[in-house]
Amino acid sequence: MRKILQKSVPLLLAGTVGLWAGLVDAVSIVVDDQPITLYEIYKAEQQLGLSKQKAVEYLIKQKLRKEELKRLGISVDEFDLNNEIEKIAQKNGIDSLKMRSVLAQRGIDWETYREQVREKLLQERLYQKIVSTKIQPPSEATLKEYYRLHIKEFSIPEAIEVIEYSAPDRKSLKEAMTHPMASVPGVERRPATLRPQQLSRELFYLLTQTPERSFTQVIPAKGRYVAFYVRSLVNPKPLPYERVKNQVYAKWMEEKRAEAIKSHFEKLRAAADVRVLRSP
Repeated sequence: MRKILQKSVPLLLAGTVGLWAGLVDAVSIVVDDQPITLYEIYKAEQQLGLSKQKAVEYLIKQKLRKEELKRLGISVDEFDLNNEIEKIAQKNGIDSLKMRSVLAQRGIDWETYREQVREKLLQERLYQKIVSTKIQPPSEATLKEYYRLHIKEFSIPEAIEVIEYSAPDRKSLKEAMTHPMASVPGVERRPATLRPQQLSRELFYLLTQTPERSFTQVIPAKGRYVAFYVRSLVNPKPLPYERVKNQVYAKWMEEKRAEAIKSHFEKLRAAADVRVLRSP
């Protein structure tokens, strides 16, 4: 009897593993004949920190994006990809060979990085194609009205009250940003009052475009990672329209571009044939 049991247990385990593998690879949702597996949903949840519902919507959008790229004939060849990588390297004061070495030191696979750059280029080209048919150039009156309604965005504060968060790694910093009142090992906090003349143009723009009582994006700085919690913009004073006209145009375009892209994919989502075969 014991020998029979000893032989049966491995068989049962093998069957269980096979069943689990089948479930992982099972198709959960079909979007216009494109499958989404249970594993894809699980991976999106884990890697992107999404709820199951948001992971499903994210993957549906990715499938629709893939269809649009094919429909519009948008692609990125090796020449375009290598050229873009060289541009990124030059912006960082190095060449692509040196950048490959730097990425390897940080544990980033070169081919994975290339695919990320390819995806970024594909997305930019798709968005440009969508926007080109949906946005008409704004009139002067439109820009002046936008300036009036968003006057705070085109003002310079006398000072910016912040709390500077810094950490040796991005993960610790992100944890501190998620739980600002908690004590996270390795994360330093420093309140500061920053004057515009002390800041680089890039940092000043980042701070002034971040809503009060919220965090900026994470910035690599001198071997550490930094984010600023913007407490308040002190006594902001509007700049004359003529002085910031280009910025007004850029902000208007950015807003309209986001609206056009969102509207485009909402229409695709509404028209898509989405079938749930297995509840995720």
